[in-house]
Amino acid sequence: MEFGINKTKFMNTRSLVIALVAVGAVTGGNLWIHSGDPALGFNRYNKFDISFDYDMRMQLREADLGGYSAPTDTVGSVQVSYQDGDYLQQYGVSWAKPKVIPNYFERSPEGALDYFFENVGMGGTQIVERSECKTTTSGGHEVIHQTFGVPDGGYTIPGIIGAWYCDETGRYRIFYLIYVPDFESIEVPYGGLEQMWSDLLGGLTCHVT
Repeated sequence: MEFGINKTKFMNTRSLVIALVAVGAVTGGNLWIHSGDPALGFNRYNKFDISFDYDMRMQLREADLGGYSAPTDTVGSVQVSYQDGDYLQQYGVSWAKPKVIPNYFERSPEGALDYFFENVGMGGTQIVERSECKTTTSGGHEVIHQTFGVPDGGYTIPGIIGAWYCDETGRYRIFYLIYVPDFESIEVPYGGLEQMWSDLLGGLTCHVT
């Protein structure tokens, strides 16, 4: 599992690595059930009890947490990503039932984050500067979240990630965002990144009924 910027057989320098498939949302507010058609210029994802609208310019990929096979109800990930020149935005959601998390991790949102980052590391992506976890709420769920960095080619790409347990589906949910508005000026205030992440999270329905 990888994310960030890299050279691959699919992409040129400074292009997205999208083996990690995860989720994205584009509207603010609390977790909510989508109704009607998506807004003009947006598509809608609606699988695995997850629903969100995303910009039609974004690429969407699905996979298991390793990025090698198709997602299942038990474990998986869906990701949307967009890059235009020096602009990069990539975000997604992963899910896992408690039984698939190894015993050496806690059965908790914190353990789910550690499990997620273990899979990222196994894919060859280094994660640095994981901050202490904070807590927020969204749609009745308690969500822990932290910032992190992805070093790549002399840059450290800023990211933020959160996890919670969805009682409705019996799965841990993990939602992340990496964002760089301009690689010539890659410093992104984490306060602004956190607000963007929160707004995107607000557009995600984690249990479709």
